[in-house]
Amino acid sequence: MNTTTLTPQLILTSLTRIVHPVYGIDVVNLGTIYGIELDGEIVTITVAHASDDPTVRREVEARIESRLKFRHPGLFAVRFDISNDPPWREDFITAEGRLQLINPLPDTDEETTTTDLMETLKYVVDPEVGVNIVDLGLVYDVDLTDTHAVITMTLTTPGCPLHATIEEAARRVIETRHPAITAIDVNLVWEPPWDTEMITDEGRKALGW
Repeated sequence: MNTTTLTPQLILTSLTRIVHPVYGIDVVNLGTIYGIELDGEIVTITVAHASDDPTVRREVEARIESRLKFRHPGLFAVRFDISNDPPWREDFITAEGRLQLINPLPDTDEETTTTDLMETLKYVVDPEVGVNIVDLGLVYDVDLTDTHAVITMTLTTPGCPLHATIEEAARRVIETRHPAITAIDVNLVWEPPWDTEMITDEGRKALGW
């Protein structure tokens, strides 16, 4: 849970963990969040609803309120300013949101497992090789204790210029697809050193080997 000083950016980041029950896209990349205003311990979310169904609307607001209060226990109240100016349209969905349409975010209360996290990390592709980091053999271990995930991984070379990009992508994909995870550590290690023998059969197929 986040106990640091609240900012609109922190609130926005937390909102990316909230999946719309109809679209399977987080509410930020769905394009429904129009504004965030903080007044002390009260946050007002300006939101446009993507559904006309009152039940869905109430569910979205309930998810936002419960998630924000869980991640930011210092919040006293979450208020909503429902906006129809402009009305929400599907072309408000971001490029990342459209990727989520292809691979919908999980919308379940089932407990996350290390297997789930390993599958999620397959969405992270090494941009130099074009293969996901799991099938490339870069992920050595995934540990999960309550809501704390620890990813132990390596890179193809210690001097890989994309290490920060890959590490951030690993964090982001877990944060987005597993909103119950509240802490993520990515440990880069160099022992054992990576070599091509670590590539899985699926990775070899992707490489054309």
